[in-house]
Amino acid sequence: MAKVGQDVEWAYAFDVHLNAFFPVLMILHCLQLVFINPIILKDGFLGVFLGNTFWLIAIGYYIYITFLGYSVLPFLKKSVAILSPMVLLVFIYLLSLVLNWNITQGLLYFYERRV
Repeated sequence: MAKVGQDVEWAYAFDVHLNAFFPVLMILHCLQLVFINPIILKDGFLGVFLGNTFWLIAIGYYIYITFLGYSVLPFLKKSVAILSPMVLLVFIYLLSLVLNWNITQGLLYFYERRV
């Protein structure tokens, strides 16, 4: 039975975030880095597919691990709603493939030109 006013402690929420962010960091800053120059930044569908797939996997991991972290709390009801952004994520992924939009290339351009 949940008590009235029961909240998630901020330290627990921060720990869930850090646990979910670590795979994102490893996928995008270590694994993807190997493929950036030879494949992802080249023009063509393979670069778009590989670069956007890394982003799909990384953000999908973040959402899923966040869901796992909050689903163990007994006083949170309907925590499966945390998984709902996965639908939007897959839609944006498919749209980016159809439009041939390389997310990694766009973000690299943004970071180079932001100064």
